[in-house]
Amino acid sequence: MPPSLPRFASRLHPAAGRHAASRKVQSGFKLLELSVTLTIMAVLASVGMSNWTGLTEKEAVKGQVNALIGAMRFARSEAIKKNARVVICPRDLSAAPINGTYPCNTVSGAGWENGWIIFIDQVANNQYNATDTLLKEQGTLSGSGGIIMDNGSNSDRIVFRNSGILYFGASNITFLPSSRDTSRGAMVCISMQGRARVTSIASNCIS
Repeated sequence: MPPSLPRFASRLHPAAGRHAASRKVQSGFKLLELSVTLTIMAVLASVGMSNWTGLTEKEAVKGQVNALIGAMRFARSEAIKKNARVVICPRDLSAAPINGTYPCNTVSGAGWENGWIIFIDQVANNQYNATDTLLKEQGTLSGSGGIIMDNGSNSDRIVFRNSGILYFGASNITFLPSSRDTSRGAMVCISMQGRARVTSIASNCIS
């Protein structure tokens, strides 16, 4: 009978078992650390995305506010320069165009996010007619959750006299972001002198 072979385990160094166990523990720690790291990264990414969305929405609202204030300045200047009655009104995209331009939306609370037109009101009826002179047209504003005027009347208009003072149109216009989060929106307060100031939606235009 050949001599019995010595067991393999007997030839292993006594520390080999401990090293193997240590490698398993280290591997376990690495997986745990990776899991924690990924979780933290996911949380940070979520917070970062929320902040980024808020920033982009605020910037979109800022651009829309600047567009309307710029339109008001232009309309007031044209009223004085041309000694004429000049109107700014929201476009009605459901109406038939007049000379290639959408007319005024006559519904109270009409969405200014659909854009607006600026024209010389030749017949002084606050409506855009074929005989009126179109000065400018603003197209649909992207990234808007709604732009609503509140002037206490049944028609949304900003109408300048030839002196640059308003016939009517003193109001507040609320600009909402696409998420409709009011903290990211803005309000434009318009005085009878035709001046505009920007404030938060939570503010009061009278104050």
